[in-house]
Amino acid sequence: MSAVIIDCDPGIDDALALFVACASPEIELEAVTTVAGNRPVEQTSRNAARVLYAAGRGDTPVLRGCARPLAYPEPRCNCIHGLDGLGGSTLPAGRPLMERHAVEFLARALSEERHDPPVLIAMGPLTNLAVLEIEHPGILKRAKCLLIMGGAAFRPGNVTPNAEYNFHADALAAHTVLNSGARIFLFGLDVTMKAAVSEKWLESVGQLGTRCGLAAHQMLRSYAVRDPALHDACPVGYLLAPHLFAGTACRVSVDWQSGITEGRLRAQPALDAADAEGKSVEVFTTVDAEGLMSLVRSRIAALP
Repeated sequence: MSAVIIDCDPGIDDALALFVACASPEIELEAVTTVAGNRPVEQTSRNAARVLYAAGRGDTPVLRGCARPLAYPEPRCNCIHGLDGLGGSTLPAGRPLMERHAVEFLARALSEERHDPPVLIAMGPLTNLAVLEIEHPGILKRAKCLLIMGGAAFRPGNVTPNAEYNFHADALAAHTVLNSGARIFLFGLDVTMKAAVSEKWLESVGQLGTRCGLAAHQMLRSYAVRDPALHDACPVGYLLAPHLFAGTACRVSVDWQSGITEGRLRAQPALDAADAEGKSVEVFTTVDAEGLMSLVRSRIAALP
């Protein structure tokens, strides 16, 4: 069992990834931290609590994080997930949030002496993790690893020709985290766009007849029209079934300054093992989409 902390900005694909994590006995979900991204942080925090409560995990702490990116006064939100971030879902309200700030919680979780350090899964803008690294230099290296959904290494972005949404929303944060020296596995659009929802699969989720199955179907029905990919399911899926994914070690950098390439992920495959050691991240480019979709559906089926 892996101790896991998920940092996210729910978001429909975040919600589906949280459902999978909640349904997986291989994952000990210690907490969920939230950040401004798909919607403002107050909304993403409420959404995380709603999803956990629906999944029978209302006791999992939810901690509110950063409300804006490092270099800008307002978050770069979007409405692709609807005004509430969950496609108008009827999920009930969750339990109250923890009072402690997400960054403070993460600092304590990674500072503790423990036999099995937590895996951090980041599915939104990387502001919380960047602030953590700035305030406590080197602390991200104490995590077992970072599984990050973000970037577009070898294909165009989805919010600009150069950038994927999470990296564009806080490019300086992405730059900071990717240069932290932590062990990083990166799930960008190169792989997540291959994890596409089919109409047949979506209907099969709706036919589960459970509370979470119906909620997942409702959320995805509104979301898949614009973006059929289960982006955030990829890092959670990798933790459960790494054989479904393949990638390569790359040296990476992020264009973090304001301009037309802001948020662009630049990746250069490492020349050899010595070049990769301690200086690269694993950039995933291939997924067994059918296997991943089967995994996601089976885990949602196990929920209430």
